[in-house]
Amino acid sequence: MLSFYQAESPNLALKRYGEKLYDNIVFFAPSTESFSSISFDDVSEFVQEGGNVLVAGNKRLSDGVRELLESFGVLVDKKDTEVIDHFENFDALDFNRQHTVVQAKNAIASSVVLGDFNGKASQTPVLFKGIGHKIKKDNILAVRILKGNPTSYSYFTSKAITDAPESTGEQTSLVSGLQGRNNARVVFAGSLDLFSNQYFGAQIAGRTSGNRDFCREVTKWGFAESGVLRFRNIVHHKSDGTPPDVILHEKERPDLPATLYPDPEITRNSLVYRIKDEIVYSMVVEEFKNGDWQPFSADDMQMEFVMLDAYVRKTMKSNSDTGKFVAQFTAPDSYGIFKFRVLYRREGYTVLHAETQVSIRPFKHNEYERFIFSAYPYYASAFSATIAFFVFSVFFLFSSD
Repeated sequence: MLSFYQAESPNLALKRYGEKLYDNIVFFAPSTESFSSISFDDVSEFVQEGGNVLVAGNKRLSDGVRELLESFGVLVDKKDTEVIDHFENFDALDFNRQHTVVQAKNAIASSVVLGDFNGKASQTPVLFKGIGHKIKKDNILAVRILKGNPTSYSYFTSKAITDAPESTGEQTSLVSGLQGRNNARVVFAGSLDLFSNQYFGAQIAGRTSGNRDFCREVTKWGFAESGVLRFRNIVHHKSDGTPPDVILHEKERPDLPATLYPDPEITRNSLVYRIKDEIVYSMVVEEFKNGDWQPFSADDMQMEFVMLDAYVRKTMKSNSDTGKFVAQFTAPDSYGIFKFRVLYRREGYTVLHAETQVSIRPFKHNEYERFIFSAYPYYASAFSATIAFFVFSVFFLFSSD
């Protein structure tokens, strides 16, 4: 369902009875300073609760929108500045002849974010007319989806260049995406015209502009219709197929008061392996693609066996037909409470985080070898000392002076 509201609409609401009304927000009102019934803090809270937001701007971007974007680590250039390119411009839509309609070709080389559009930017450039922005240096969650050309810069169109431009070349970000730690996504495009029908149908050297394809792929990613991973069916067992033991077995209690047989302070059904056991860990990972969950395959997903630090780190083998990832390893010679942990964070994909707790125990007293080969010298010394003492005793007792 798609609902349209103006900023001053009294019926505009993001929640009702504490529940979100929408999964995504498309904000195409760059000059809006305030709303009638909500605030920009409500939009930020919407993202914190897992909602996705698409924001488009222009050179008249309001202070309220700037503050919202700054809370996400996006720094927009000064008001009334525009991205200018005197070499890669498009005169057909540049009515003021200021070279502010830029043919942007520097798109991110990621099929996860841009899908089928990836690699087509050089043949079908994206037309952009708007304001540039930068990403904070410490913002590790941001993705620069479309950057400026080497010949572009950001400055005032009505002023002579007397100072250094706001940004130049690839330093200028045109479209950026942010994926929060809760996998919510925010996409900011500095151009509202980027999404217009006029730019969708514009002809560049006999070819249709790439705006339609670009916007389709960006919105799919921004609204979590692509690049989404999930896991299921986590299984772990010994290499021979036997399941792990439980830490405490149920035992029959005699007919006596329960106070004499209190429950232990640990969970009875906690799973436990023995040190040096061969363990197999597997999980199924799927990717949401083209409206359906499909098996996911990768050669860089790792499983860690962790107790404070990772004792074991193994790269998992994947099956592209089933999406099953498998790792086999030997339990470390250290007992305690461990976790199987998979933390997969790659550009464009949602974060995959799975943890499963197990315990590692030492050998029981009846599981050790009766005689250890490396201890034979000690055995020999013990027996030789015994024999020597016996011989000495015989000679001492029965020999004459």
